[in-house]
Order: sequence, then structure tokens, then C-alpha cells
Amino acid sequence: MGTSGTLAQAGDWNSYLTALAPKGRFHTVGAVLEPMEIPAFSLIMGEKSVGGSPIGSPALTKTMLDFCVRHSIYPDVEEFPMAKVNEAIEHLENGKARFRIVLKNE
Repeated sequence: MGTSGTLAQAGDWNSYLTALAPKGRFHTVGAVLEPMEIPAFSLIMGEKSVGGSPIGSPALTKTMLDFCVRHSIYPDVEEFPMAKVNEAIEHLENGKARFRIVLKNE
């Protein structure tokens, strides 16, 4: 299995690689200004790899969203009214959020 990273700052690359399954791939789409310090042993053991690509352009994002609309693909969200912001945060901190939490302005 692979994973994608969207970090704005350098991360603990060795921990990310350790979390990958054998022959796993770490694919970063973020632009970290510092060089990625990746221990070779973390790649060699488990035959893991690291790759990257730029984030999609506005035109590509529109194409993807149009595809989602055509095929009725929508995100799963949990909505909380703004008046219940503290409950929403508690819900999130307790690990009860299934997907995305959205505060809705009333």
C-alpha cells in the first residue's frame, strides 16, 4: 500500500517509511523546502520507494469535480451548527469523527 504526504514542513520520514507495508510507496504532493532526509536502510529493507508529483492545476481540479458530480460521488461530512462548536471539537478530539467535520453557519 502507498500513502501521500502533504506536509508544509519537514516530517519524520523514517517513521512514515516504517509505517509502510513491504514494497510500499510514499508519494509526496507537498513542497517541503528542506531536503528530505531518508535513511537508505528504510528503503532497502522492505523494498520501499519514494515518489512525488505536483498538486493538480485548477483545470484538473475542475475536471475531477465534474466527474464526481456526473457519478454522484460526494464527500461524507458531519455537520455541526456554529453554536455547537465545542461539541464538534470534543467529538473530534474523542476520535468519534468518521470523516470530515463541518461547522455550519446558521
